[in-house]
Amino acid sequence: MNRKTEIESTLDRSLRAQVKVPVLDRKFDAAVWARIEAEESRQASAAVPVPAAVARTARWLQILNVVGLSSVAIFASFYGAQMLASADFAMSMPEFSAAAIEQFTMTMSMGAAGASLIFGLLFTPWGRRLRDELS
Repeated sequence: MNRKTEIESTLDRSLRAQVKVPVLDRKFDAAVWARIEAEESRQASAAVPVPAAVARTARWLQILNVVGLSSVAIFASFYGAQMLASADFAMSMPEFSAAAIEQFTMTMSMGAAGASLIFGLLFTPWGRRLRDELS
């Protein structure tokens, strides 16, 4: 066992002697921040204002989109009105018993209450923890 630790310590010393790590001091931090600031100022100066020709083209594209959407709406309403004029919508609603209506109302109210409870619990510390786990 002693031999193994001696080999490991010798290898460790040898590796430390081979790899020289530079000491990072305040000059290194200053150089990094200067580089970051130079990059940010370069990006800020690269943001060129939009030329007038591009703005004019965008305005015309907006106008053409509005004209196209309004023409589609006009055609759809005209032909849709013709289609719906000949449609026959006369149908009778099915009759439900009072027990079926009561059962349906009870089921829907329980579902709405459960959904409200779950939604409310999402804003408690447990719900926040669950959202953090799931996201």
